[in-house]
Amino acid sequence: MKTRPVKEVKARIQQHRKVGVDYFRLRLLCPEIACLAQPGQFVMLRVNEQREPFLRRPFSFSRIFPCGDKRTKLEEEGTLEICYQVVGRGTSLMTQLREGQRVDILGPLGNGFWLEEEWKRVILIGGGIGIAPLIAWAEKLRARPSKRRKLIKNPAETPEVLVLIGGKSREKILGIKEFRKMELEPQVSTEDGSLGMKGLATDLLERELLTQGHTAVALYACGPMPMLAKVAQMADQFDLPCQVLVESRMACGVGACLGCAVKVRDEGSMKISKAEELTTGQENIFSESEGPEAEMTFPEGSLMPVISEVPPFRYVRACKEGPVFEARKIIWE
Repeated sequence: MKTRPVKEVKARIQQHRKVGVDYFRLRLLCPEIACLAQPGQFVMLRVNEQREPFLRRPFSFSRIFPCGDKRTKLEEEGTLEICYQVVGRGTSLMTQLREGQRVDILGPLGNGFWLEEEWKRVILIGGGIGIAPLIAWAEKLRARPSKRRKLIKNPAETPEVLVLIGGKSREKILGIKEFRKMELEPQVSTEDGSLGMKGLATDLLERELLTQGHTAVALYACGPMPMLAKVAQMADQFDLPCQVLVESRMACGVGACLGCAVKVRDEGSMKISKAEELTTGQENIFSESEGPEAEMTFPEGSLMPVISEVPPFRYVRACKEGPVFEARKIIWE
């Protein structure tokens, strides 16, 4: 595996804004990381120089402004933005950070989003603070130079980017202004119905796939684990490529602590489908089923349960092999 450069820098806080009830946005000047960062990757931020809290906190990029980019304003060059939600002591202390201060960050870390082949329509699905990383990915998709686009004579055939976002309430919705600046009008859902459709972001996705079709569609999602599991289920149902950004708890961010383990299918190992050494003396009691999940049945006249297949699995580190994964590879529990 190719080793990616990782920098530890003292980034200067250019901007610190409250963007919701308990959401904040930090803009950090750190060209050493900004020139390497990709949407879906993250940094580990040290909250302060004290012993408490001891561990850094992981944050995905919500905006990336690399140096030398013609689309980047001069005052934004070399900066990054991260969004965070106040959920504990570490993020509570972060609200006290002031513009002009410097914070210690380590990055860029992990693997980001990648482009699916033969895509005509890209759907981004975000929930809560999980909307933030999709802003950076949408910006890259909209700005991406493509030979294929140059060859397309009919503008109606250019790839379409659709944004579906959801939250508990109006105050929990991020990114609407940023998406609109990209000429993307996001579809919104809230659980209390205070903004957009009443329901979940996955309800918007289901409606979209059923009414608008799902030919050559690629899905990208970030949000709570139950939301990601539902998106993965729909991707499997419609046979669509789907990438999910898993926001796991992390202690180190560099793969040493194994605290961000994700259970994935081990496609390289041998499946346990038929064990010929375990027979009843008549015929093999193991089913021929090719289903991905272990299924227990009882042959006629027998009280012994039959296990048709045990899905092989292994654990990988979200900080190294992720945090972006193919949804079909994750075992959702």
